Amino acid sequence: MLAGPAPAVKLPRGIANLIRQRLAGWNDPSKLAPLYAANAVVLETEQVVGRRAASEVVGTRFARPYQLTPLAFAENGGGAQLAAMYTRGEGAERTNVGLALLTFEKERSGKWVIASESMKFPAPSGYAPIDSDKLVQLLDEADIQKSVVLSIAYAFESPFNEGLKNPADKLRAENDWTAAQVARHPDRLVGFCSVNPLTDTALPEIRRCKDKLHMTGLKLHLGNSRVDFKNSQHLALVRSAFETANRLRMPIVVHLWNGPDYGRQDAQNFYEQVLAAAPDVVVQIAHMAGGGPGWTDEALQVFVDGVRRHDPRARNLYFDVATVADLQKPDQLALLATRIRQIGPERVLYGSDSAFGGHNTPDQEWGTFRGMVPLTDAEFAVIRDSLAPYLR
Repeated sequence: MLAGPAPAVKLPRGIANLIRQRLAGWNDPSKLAPLYAANAVVLETEQVVGRRAASEVVGTRFARPYQLTPLAFAENGGGAQLAAMYTRGEGAERTNVGLALLTFEKERSGKWVIASESMKFPAPSGYAPIDSDKLVQLLDEADIQKSVVLSIAYAFESPFNEGLKNPADKLRAENDWTAAQVARHPDRLVGFCSVNPLTDTALPEIRRCKDKLHMTGLKLHLGNSRVDFKNSQHLALVRSAFETANRLRMPIVVHLWNGPDYGRQDAQNFYEQVLAAAPDVVVQIAHMAGGGPGWTDEALQVFVDGVRRHDPRARNLYFDVATVADLQKPDQLALLATRIRQIGPERVLYGSDSAFGGHNTPDQEWGTFRGMVPLTDAEFAVIRDSLAPYLR
C-alpha cells in the first residue's frame, strides 16, 4: 500500500533511439510522422487515427520542449508498452507535466514505431497511501468479498534505494504497518509480507512475519530486488526463501519480470532451480509471468508447458491477471485468451494491482479485463468466482 521511490527504467536500444527521435522532433509533425505506425492512434481529449493525424496532434500539443521519463516498460513478442511522464527540468527541479502511455510495434524491416500514444494532462497528483478502511470501500464498490494485501517492504532493501538509511528497519516497519492494517478487517483482508531474498534480512523476516505478525503469505518482487536468473548464487538465495515459506506453509506471490532482457531462459531457470523448493504451498505467478501492463509470453510458455504436461512442480501453480490486458492490441488479447485456456481458467486469479486511491481501482481493472479479453461469459465467471486456496 505504501509506495517506495520509482526505480529507474532501462529501455532497449531500439526503443530508446525511437524516444530520442520523438523528443528531438517534438514540435515538427514532418519529423514525427515516420516514427508512427501507418494506423497509429493518439488519444487525448479525442481519438485520432493515422500517421499524419497522430504526428499533427503530438507535434502541435506542446509549447516548449520536454522529456519523457520512463516509469514502466514491458516487451511482449512483437509489441512493447511504456508508461512515462512528460516532464521538464532535472533532479529536484523536475516537474511532471502529464502522463504518457505508449505502445510500440515492429515494422517488417524490424524498425520500432509508435502504435499508440495516450496523453493525460495535467499529470496525476502524487500517489497517496490509503489505509485498510479505504481499501475495503474500494472492494465494496467492486463487489469483492476478500482481498490479498501485498506489502511492498522489499522496496526499502532494493538496490534502487542504495544509500537509504536503516533499510532493514524500514522494511520491518512496513511489514508491521501492513499487518496492522490487515488486522483491522480480518474477515476481508489477507496479508502477505515481503522481503528482498538477496539480503541477510530475508529469512529472519519471513519467520517473524509468520510467527509474530501472523501474516498469511510472502510476496517476492524479483525485479525490484534485482535478481539475476542467470546468477546461480541469486537463484540459491531465492530458493532458500521458497524453502522457508514452504516450511512455514506460507503461499508465495512472485513477480518474475526483471527488465527488458527478461524472457524464456529466465523463467526456465526459475522453474527448474527454484519452484520445486515450495511443493506444498500455492505459488502464484504475478502478471502472467510478466511485469504489467501486458505479460511476457515466452516466459509464460514455460509455465504453460509445465501445467499441460502435468509436471508435479506445477501442481500448485496459479496465475494472476493484474494489468495484463492493459494497453494490449487485439492480437495480443486473443493470445492472452488462448494462454488462459491452455492453463485452465480455474488456475487464473483476478488481480487489480490496486494500491493507490483513484488509480486502477479493483472495479476499473475488472472492467478493463472483462471488456477487452475475448473469453466467453462462462470463462469469465470461473475467473470472477475463483478463490485461491489460501483464501478458502
